[in-house]
Amino acid sequence: MLNNGVKRKTYIYSRVSTYKQKKDLQNQTEMLKNFAFNAGYQINGVYSDVASGISFEKRKHFFELLDEIMAHKVERVIIAHKDRLSRVGFDLFHYFFNRFGTEITVVSEVGNTELDSEEVFDEIVSLLHCYSVKMHIKRNKTKMEVGLDAS
Repeated sequence: MLNNGVKRKTYIYSRVSTYKQKKDLQNQTEMLKNFAFNAGYQINGVYSDVASGISFEKRKHFFELLDEIMAHKVERVIIAHKDRLSRVGFDLFHYFFNRFGTEITVVSEVGNTELDSEEVFDEIVSLLHCYSVKMHIKRNKTKMEVGLDAS
């Protein structure tokens, strides 16, 4: 056994994009704890970040979780929605986690038989949303640099 017989653990991971959503982060974490309890999982730790779902530069706790996964210590990671782990490239993370024997439980998909086309549509909508937010930020930044009101 790659983890030298150490009992593998279940963790939850939650994320929101801004500090204004701190209450949402608490609610998300509480919902994940309730799900784990009802599913009979013992939670061994909680990881959460307030950071973008596209960029990973400010996701300190996500990287701590990855270290645990790469040490073969994690059996399962429970998340609310795919985009809480990453707004893009969820399949890459699914593959990566799987290579280390870690299952990703996506609460929003438990019991959901969503069609692949719906999943692709959701991914496209998510990407468009991210792009529009970036463009809005860039536009406001440009207005501020020119000295105009950013409203």
